[in-house]
Amino acid sequence: MAKCPICNARKGKRKCLFQESFICSLCCGETRSAEKCGGCAYFVDTRANRNYKKVPHYALPRMSDDIQLQDQADVIESAFCQFDNQLDGRPDDHFFIKIAELLMDRYHFKDEKSDVAGNLEERGFEVIDGIIQKDLASLPPDEIARLLGTIYRSILRRAGKGRDYINFIQDQVGLRVAKGVRVIKNPF
Repeated sequence: MAKCPICNARKGKRKCLFQESFICSLCCGETRSAEKCGGCAYFVDTRANRNYKKVPHYALPRMSDDIQLQDQADVIESAFCQFDNQLDGRPDDHFFIKIAELLMDRYHFKDEKSDVAGNLEERGFEVIDGIIQKDLASLPPDEIARLLGTIYRSILRRAGKGRDYINFIQDQVGLRVAKGVRVIKNPF
């Protein structure tokens, strides 16, 4: 058996579709990606098995007692409102569930590339992530991930078949117009 063409140290025992030769199991595991390895028996896309409900989060009592955490979560939710407003209120709650999952992919699961299904999701992800990076720049990624885990649970609790969650935060959190500045549609 020939040596692995990647590391040139171990025997190549796995037929690699991308390399078109046999590679060792260690190099196979270290170089796998969805783009290169789709259809390979050794490739399992872990994204399909992610349980976003298990992402660390802040408990409701802690959120209700900590004004600073509430303000940080409001940055993200007001960014949701801003994007919703840019689209004239067309997205439903399930769109924001997907955006929260994409953001957790980045901040919790450490994905460098997001797995977006369309241009609208990509645009929403980029707008909201840009606001997070600007307004919450002082927070470490794991703290942002905890905020996202908390918001995700909030969306799931309120989401119906339409816009229950997004309408609620439009009324309670408001639309982000600048860093630290929000406008609430119906204040009274």
